[in-house]
Amino acid sequence: MTQSDVTVRECVSVEDFRQCIELERAVWKDDDIGIMPIRLYMISKACKAPTIGAFDVQGTLVGFVHTSLALIDKHVVYHSHLAAVVEARRHKDIGRRLKLAQREHALEAGIPLIVWTFDPLQSRNAHLNLNKLGAIIRRYEVNYYGEGLSAVFGAGVPSDRVFAEWWISSPRVEAALAGKPPDASPCGGSVTIPENVDAVSSRSVDEHLKWRLRVREEFTALLGLGLIARGFERDQQSGTSSYLFDSDDDQFQFGAYGGIKTGG
Repeated sequence: MTQSDVTVRECVSVEDFRQCIELERAVWKDDDIGIMPIRLYMISKACKAPTIGAFDVQGTLVGFVHTSLALIDKHVVYHSHLAAVVEARRHKDIGRRLKLAQREHALEAGIPLIVWTFDPLQSRNAHLNLNKLGAIIRRYEVNYYGEGLSAVFGAGVPSDRVFAEWWISSPRVEAALAGKPPDASPCGGSVTIPENVDAVSSRSVDEHLKWRLRVREEFTALLGLGLIARGFERDQQSGTSSYLFDSDDDQFQFGAYGGIKTGG
């Protein structure tokens, strides 16, 4: 998959994985203890869980997404574990192209579902995941990674995460990938977040924390009613964005799309 000066392909060599590690360091600025070693990249490859890289014309890695295998309800699924793009290449569609390549691998392997975590206060990620990719959310985890684990986690703010579920063969996903975003009507309710939480955090950690706790309360309350986040609405002029909730249905389950099952 090639576009302009970037080629997207699976990472297969030790040199490819060395570049992944260097990109990990550059993006997350973690100590070595927080960096995933080459051995785990190679084990994932041997287990048919691909690491997808974006390479420039010089062969330099400018972005990647790493995949792990996981079990949900006795079905084998992909867990999209790491994703990073160099600063100069962000917001240029590389992240979406990496996810599409990951989806192609999943389709070939008979994997119906890809899951990953993201910060519910990050509007750009929410827009990509729900509107452009067609993922849904029905799981919220409080302080998922703890505090202070990585330089990218804000000091003094719990690392709450939501789980994106990407049912890659569903009509919702196929429509989103065709450029038809999901219906954005908030039939079951909505949760408002700041359009730019990084700007909020730079002004005041206390304000960031207030947003975290409010969104946590509202999100978990709506999920507790059996609703799921199915849409996302951005309003850059007002400085806020909103998750849009609706009822769950039979569209998002293994019975609808099959999958690799491990046993009875």
